[in-house]
This record gives sequence, C-alpha cells and structure tokens, in this order.
Amino acid sequence: MNITFPSLNTSYRSAVPAQQKTMPRKTSVKGDYDTINIRRPKAADDDETFARMLARKAASQLGSASSERVSELRGRVADGTYVPDPQRIAGRMLGLG
Repeated sequence: MNITFPSLNTSYRSAVPAQQKTMPRKTSVKGDYDTINIRRPKAADDDETFARMLARKAASQLGSASSERVSELRGRVADGTYVPDPQRIAGRMLGLG
C-alpha cells in the first residue's frame, strides 16, 4: 500500500539540518534491549541520619514516664517476664493509637 500526502507549503520555515546521532561507547550487552541505571550516591551516614530523625520524633511524642514505671519495666525485661505486644507496637509506630 502506498500513501502519498500532499506537500505542505513550508516556505515560512527555513530548512534545519538534522543533527547527527552519536553512537554509544561499545560495551557488553546481555540482550537486545536498552538499559538505564540510575543511582544516587549513598552517603555513609544516611541510615544513621534517618535513625536519629526517627528517634527525635519519637522522643518528642513521648510523655514523661514515672521512675517507678521505668524501674518496673526494667526489672521485667531483666528477668524475662516482659512480653511486648507486636500489634500494639506496630499500631503506635503507624500513629494508630
């Protein structure tokens, strides 16, 4: 099938030469597809900075605990009778209560 289009009046535009395509450097290709790798350089202290931010936020949301309650919990943890509730912890971490 041949399709012909009527020529357009392009006298208002000057001809612009096409840019030459640059060929990529020769590298080993494992398939017949294009690849792209996007990486952000990871700073060594990214995880530490994130942990500090979480600790500050958690500390700002905590109320003050009585020294008696802290002593009680410390004793229960030391003797192995403290059993945390994972559902409650997850809910508190997500801000659900």
